[in-house]
Amino acid sequence: MKLLCSVLILASVMVIKAKPNVQIGSALDQYLVHARDLDTIAAEDVTTQCFNLYLPKLNEVAATFSSSYQGCISAANAQTANLTAQADKQQKIYQSEVSSLCSAFTACDSNSDNDTTTFFNCYASAAQSDVSVIYDISTNAASSANSLLTGIKAIQDTEYQCTNATENQYVLDTANTYDLLDNCLKNGVPTSTTAVPTTTSTSAATPTTSDPFYFDL
Repeated sequence: MKLLCSVLILASVMVIKAKPNVQIGSALDQYLVHARDLDTIAAEDVTTQCFNLYLPKLNEVAATFSSSYQGCISAANAQTANLTAQADKQQKIYQSEVSSLCSAFTACDSNSDNDTTTFFNCYASAAQSDVSVIYDISTNAASSANSLLTGIKAIQDTEYQCTNATENQYVLDTANTYDLLDNCLKNGVPTSTTAVPTTTSTSAATPTTSDPFYFDL
């Protein structure tokens, strides 16, 4: 049993390195508690064969988890960058429109040939032609701000669903593998390798860079 616990602890260290910020010790804790109930101490050669058989599977489960989890994060980051780039372009358009508005009034100020009456008329003309533009900027800028916030929130929600599904699948796959290891230690090495259940794809919850969120800013 001492050998069993030592190897499992070593395995847990390797697994935890896959994603330090994720709580992935539940399956290991459950197995260690369950392992205390083993009535039979497996022979040394059986123990070695069992660990040689199932530790690589645990490593595969951890590697799949790490890759899938990072995929969720990377896809969400790409979506956010894409959305921010759209917002930056729209911001430059608004700034250009405002600059044009200011230029019209500046032209009135800079014309030294204008008398007071001409100056007033110039301002009146500039203001009248810019009313609709100012209204459009006000409306569109508010809409863009709302779309940006909504888009970021949607990306964050999808990222959470993706990482949560990945974590849940990791716990299930790890627990199943420990059950197989437990059975091997108690009943001997199986005549044919029992495969670890296939990891359920989380593609439905994964935001992909090829199909980015699009929000009309």
